[in-house]
Amino acid sequence: MTAKKNYLIACGGHGRVVLDALLASQQKVDGIIDAQLAKDSEIFGVKVLGDDQLLKSFAPSVAQLVNGIGSTGNTTKRFEIFKYWSDLGYQFMGVIHPAASIGAECKVSQSAQIMAGAVLQNRVSIGENVVINTRASVDHDAIIADHAVVSPGAIISGSVKIGRGSFVGAGAVIIQGIEIGDNCVIGAGAVVRHNVKPQTTVVGNPAAQLE
Repeated sequence: MTAKKNYLIACGGHGRVVLDALLASQQKVDGIIDAQLAKDSEIFGVKVLGDDQLLKSFAPSVAQLVNGIGSTGNTTKRFEIFKYWSDLGYQFMGVIHPAASIGAECKVSQSAQIMAGAVLQNRVSIGENVVINTRASVDHDAIIADHAVVSPGAIISGSVKIGRGSFVGAGAVIIQGIEIGDNCVIGAGAVVRHNVKPQTTVVGNPAAQLE
């Protein structure tokens, strides 16, 4: 069977970090799909091929995708891209940067992105389309549900549960055993000491609901 070709969707700031991680981990990237970039230009030696219409000309049986959409407090766009192309039958591949540390018995979905310097301690579970960004730390037995994003430098303590589509800001700290509901936003630098209900934004130290 012929190996699928790998295409990166979007190559802005986060997309370039993903591309860099893919290349550092010796993954083959066959092209970039991004209407905002000049066709035939190159990023890190990988050519920009065109927009979504071009991608649709590649059958799901021969094309595999990488999600280059980032998140600045809202994971919706990233989720929408993942769902749109998944519903058309395409599979997404993820990446684990060679400078990340993955402990024993971790479960990392094939579409998750684990960036440079990130640490996953033993028995961590990482869902589909999740980002664990630069130097974030996820301790033992934590569960990060599908489509969540953990920003650079965040500290997720042991046995924490982070709900589907939630966003954890840069440098935030979530203490042992806390549960974060679905579609929450944890502000940058927040220190979370109590459970957070779904669709809630919390900020500060100690973290409190944003009015």
